[in-house]
Amino acid sequence: MADKTKRHEIVEFMNRKEGPVLPECNSHDMALCETFCNDCHEPTCVLCVTTTHKKHDITDIKNIIENFKRRITADVEEMKTSILPKYKQYAGIGNSSKEFDKIINAIQEQEDNICKVVRKIGSQLKDEVATQKREFEKKNNEIQLTVAKEGEELDSIIKTNKGILKSNDAKCILTYQSKNEEFIGGPKQVQLSYPMFLSGTIRENQLQKMFGSLQRSSNIAPDGKHGMQKLMSNPVVVSTIQTPYEKSSKLWRVLFEEAGKIWICGSNNKIYQIDQSGSILKTVSVSCYVLALSLSVDKELIFSVDGSDTKVYRYDGNVVRIVVDLGQWCPRGLCHSANGDLLVSMRSVDKTQSRVVQYSGTTETMIIQNDRQGKPLFSVGIHYVLLLTENGNGDICVADYIGKAVVVVNASGELRFKYQGNISPKPNYKSFQPVQIATDVNQQILINDNACDLVHIINKNGNFVRYIEYKCNGGLSIDPEHNLLAGNQKSGEIRIIRYLQ
Repeated sequence: MADKTKRHEIVEFMNRKEGPVLPECNSHDMALCETFCNDCHEPTCVLCVTTTHKKHDITDIKNIIENFKRRITADVEEMKTSILPKYKQYAGIGNSSKEFDKIINAIQEQEDNICKVVRKIGSQLKDEVATQKREFEKKNNEIQLTVAKEGEELDSIIKTNKGILKSNDAKCILTYQSKNEEFIGGPKQVQLSYPMFLSGTIRENQLQKMFGSLQRSSNIAPDGKHGMQKLMSNPVVVSTIQTPYEKSSKLWRVLFEEAGKIWICGSNNKIYQIDQSGSILKTVSVSCYVLALSLSVDKELIFSVDGSDTKVYRYDGNVVRIVVDLGQWCPRGLCHSANGDLLVSMRSVDKTQSRVVQYSGTTETMIIQNDRQGKPLFSVGIHYVLLLTENGNGDICVADYIGKAVVVVNASGELRFKYQGNISPKPNYKSFQPVQIATDVNQQILINDNACDLVHIINKNGNFVRYIEYKCNGGLSIDPEHNLLAGNQKSGEIRIIRYLQ
């Protein structure tokens, strides 16, 4: 018993001391570490202090343990109050899969609604055919009765005439009146018409447009909602690209493609594809100044030119071809919708009308021209540009330079709002003149104000958010990293600006 309790303090259980369980020394058997070496960062026993840790900074291990306990307590509190709730929030993302079920239900509901309309149209057509069928059968029965009656009359006449011949009665023969003239033409001709069903061409792309489409959402927050990326208090220029446009030529449009490739055009009848060092990858020569650029879902370049040209062109990487000829209209802006349709803003050759037309292939599917009161949505009287873009919520946003407004309509072409500049403008602010336009991941609209050569950011409802004060009259575009590409018309430089956190 004495050996087992050597260096141990024996007390009754009820009178035991509350304290830490000290570690045993690694160097000295059965010795407990009652001190801590701050130089070696390890527990030590009394023997260690006089040997291997002699002259080291030694502290009572209980003080060290208390410090660690306070740190552990603080860590536990931080985990409970700050860290763990974040993980519990993320655990709720699993429930976000229910959103997929909602989407499937919405698709099924749309399918049912379209089928209901189709069945209604089919029922109306079949009812109309059934009505015509009844009318046909009634008239046909009347004709058959008339023909049968006249046939019986003919049989009677034939029988009578045979009787005259057989009787050889002179009086009957001499008083005979021919009835052939009455019947020689046969039964009275009655036109019976049959309906014809002219089946329309089933166009899958139009059905797709009518049905709707899916858009991939991003930035799912822990609560399952779409997270907004915050604006930086001070936007930062990440890099600068010098384009071939400098000195005598001017940069007008910028369009980010992918993998660091950028399409640009300006005042020299050429379209360039450049990389982020400014090196030219491709050159497309055209007949006139290029007004608008867009990329199809197949990454083919779609463009239109200045002047009275009424065509929209496509460059597939090798040759330029005509996509559509607008006839008496001049294209003044281009963009593609999320489902791949082409949106073309245009002004009439005689300058009296302006509109936006949506194309599925080469088929017009929607014309946007007037508001509900029949008033024009866009300015007229000049062939100036009407650059446009589609927002993430399906809105179509048109920068009307002459009208001094950004006109925003919904996916059905109904006016949502017009933005005519910040109601609290900057000092020395000139009249709002929107030219370039783009939208970002937050469904914010970025507008180049040509008069002041800066960017207005407004939200999807038309409320002013902030300015980005960099020259941008040489083009606007957004890259996949959500940076703003702003072109400087005079210098030909493109600034890549980070403005979202």
